[in-house]
Amino acid sequence: MDHVLQPVLPSHFAVIAGWLDSPEATLRWAGPGVPIPLPADAFAAALALPMRPGWALLDADGTCLGFGQFWQTAAGSTHLGRIIVSPQARGRGLGRALMMALCAEAVRRTDAVQLTLKVYRHNPAAVALYRDLGFVASEEASTPELLFMARRTA
Repeated sequence: MDHVLQPVLPSHFAVIAGWLDSPEATLRWAGPGVPIPLPADAFAAALALPMRPGWALLDADGTCLGFGQFWQTAAGSTHLGRIIVSPQARGRGLGRALMMALCAEAVRRTDAVQLTLKVYRHNPAAVALYRDLGFVASEEASTPELLFMARRTA
């Protein structure tokens, strides 16, 4: 099935916020300071859009199935964050499709030579996916809870 990555639209906000089914999920995905529940009208401000542009992964019917953000953190370095796939669509390879499209868009828009991300250590599926996509863990930059990973783009 073909998927397309496009800038997130206000019409996607309620859908994505609906994937956050608990305070723990909201904190884990969005970080501290994001309202729980996350109202659609607070979505853009809570996620610092457009300073940190958001991207939606859509299926052929235009259904939003994934979301992610990226922002430049230093010259040549772009951070990927708030990466999520609809709970109803997990297990179908959409995380890989989302990450491949998000990485390509980040490089295209920021001329990044390095992509970085943080992932919870207790999320082995995500850690394995990121490793498979070429991200390498850096224990020096990690915490007991979060694994910092980076990938060269060239």
